[in-house]
Amino acid sequence: MPIPPLLALVLREAPGLVKEYGPAAVDWLRQHPELVRDLVAQVRPKGRRDGEPQHADEAPPEAGADAAPEERADVDEVMAMLREQIAYLVESADDAVELDRAEAWTIRLRRFERARGLVGTAAERRRLEAQVERLRAEVVAAFLIERIEDEGGPSPRDR
Repeated sequence: MPIPPLLALVLREAPGLVKEYGPAAVDWLRQHPELVRDLVAQVRPKGRRDGEPQHADEAPPEAGADAAPEERADVDEVMAMLREQIAYLVESADDAVELDRAEAWTIRLRRFERARGLVGTAAERRRLEAQVERLRAEVVAAFLIERIEDEGGPSPRDR
């Protein structure tokens, strides 16, 4: 049975999810399309198109030039989404390990937000975007797992 398109979007955002969960999560998510729609809205930045890296078709700004407003909005949007997801993870932490991990992500995100105002060159912007994307990959995977568990779905710990 093929994977529904919205479920494919969720799985694309956290590729390790299937490996960590196994097919039980995919089967469970197929039965809960309303949660899948909600998850897609919560983990995909609005400006991002399927399978397209950030700023792939844009020319880099001149050295020393600040990022264009639409570029800044994209990174800012990702950081805002991360802030919401991390807040959810802090509130719904089931144990001290989850809470400590979420608090460490909060600290990293604050550092990136402070650095955002200092970024000047295209190379610095790309480096910050790469760091934000690495954090995003970690947070989104944990966020999806937590949301699925909170909705009564399977847990990777159940495997």
